Amino acid sequence: MFVEGLRTLFYTERMSTSSKREQPAGQAGPGAGSAGSAGSVGSAGGMVALPAAPPRVARRSSAAGRKPTLSIPVIVAAAIEALDEAGVAGLTMRRVASRLGTGAASLYAHVSGREELLELVFDALVGQVELEDPDPARWREQVHRLMRDLRDILASHTDAALAGLGRVPTTPQTLAAAEVLTGVLRAGGLSDRVIALGFDQLVLYVSAFAYEAGLYRKADPAEVERYFAGVHAFYATLPPGRYPVLTAVAPYMTGADADDRFEFGLNAILAGFEAASAAEAADQQPG
Repeated sequence: MFVEGLRTLFYTERMSTSSKREQPAGQAGPGAGSAGSAGSVGSAGGMVALPAAPPRVARRSSAAGRKPTLSIPVIVAAAIEALDEAGVAGLTMRRVASRLGTGAASLYAHVSGREELLELVFDALVGQVELEDPDPARWREQVHRLMRDLRDILASHTDAALAGLGRVPTTPQTLAAAEVLTGVLRAGGLSDRVIALGFDQLVLYVSAFAYEAGLYRKADPAEVERYFAGVHAFYATLPPGRYPVLTAVAPYMTGADADDRFEFGLNAILAGFEAASAAEAADQQPG
């Protein structure tokens, strides 16, 4: 009775005007509706039939709140972001999954684990290097450009160079880059043996250089500048009687910038490749 009283009061207040309307001819008066029909309570406590409610509008979730559909490219892109944030050591399946708004278990439908993820990340980064057909007239220039691009790409992603160490090219982008680089070395007239062994030395050199450059990526530039200014001052004041060679070469050690050092190293490596190829050719000559 208490509930019924509340219902009567509620509907009486809302429907007071409706209860005063005249009933059309032939329509049953208040209280004549069936027990299963929708209605409201009139002034006399009877039920008044109501029209059917209009269909509701379906609500769609906003695009910003949707999770991205998981795929290898989506996972690798998130992994590169995680790498930039936490480095190779901090690149975990859990961290990548968190960036994608899902659980780590969801990633295993696409990636077998962290090692494959690192391999895919390195493959994607190498894929950013612009490749071109080998040109015998420009082979040295091509090697320098390929190696500079790879260095810059790896160095721009913290310690991403570590992801490629100890890996033989087996993924699509690394294989494509390896084919072009070895083709450029062959265009330079190097022997197959020197190409095979030299290719590995080039990648190791670039990876080491990129790793070192990446160490300073997140540091304060002013602090880095102060550090190297201190290094220059340190070598400039070494006692020559105790360190005669170091003091003699100190201006060259501290004067060259990173690009000068990189280019010097590449030139020395390529000169060694040419000398090794020439020595092999001489050994194969009869007599």
